[in-house]
Amino acid sequence: MTKKAGAISLKRSDPGCNKIMRLQLDSGRQVLTHSNENGEFIEIVEPKGEIVLRVQMTENGPLLSFKGAHLVLQATESIALEAKKVTIQATEKAAIQSKGSLEIDASQKINIHSEDDIRAAGKMIFLN
Repeated sequence: MTKKAGAISLKRSDPGCNKIMRLQLDSGRQVLTHSNENGEFIEIVEPKGEIVLRVQMTENGPLLSFKGAHLVLQATESIALEAKKVTIQATEKAAIQSKGSLEIDASQKINIHSEDDIRAAGKMIFLN
């Protein structure tokens, strides 16, 4: 059974700026919708003006931007990332953990670089 989302009535901010619509939330945050030459936007703005969530509808499809202390993605079955390029950067630590198997497969070369030791531990290590 699927449910339809109810419509939200937004109010235009002021007569001089007729493309911005606002929904004031009890927390002081606002939901804004507006459009310009770069696309159509839906934004959640903190009381001090910081945009913490932006959905930008572009000619190439939607672009989602989040800004916050934490981002958690949870799925009961799977999460798939598919793109021409994927970049993960961490300033302190990056970790991949699996309670099952872990596979890394590449059609081209794999580069591993460390300015410190590289350790491999296992029951048996096979090279070639």
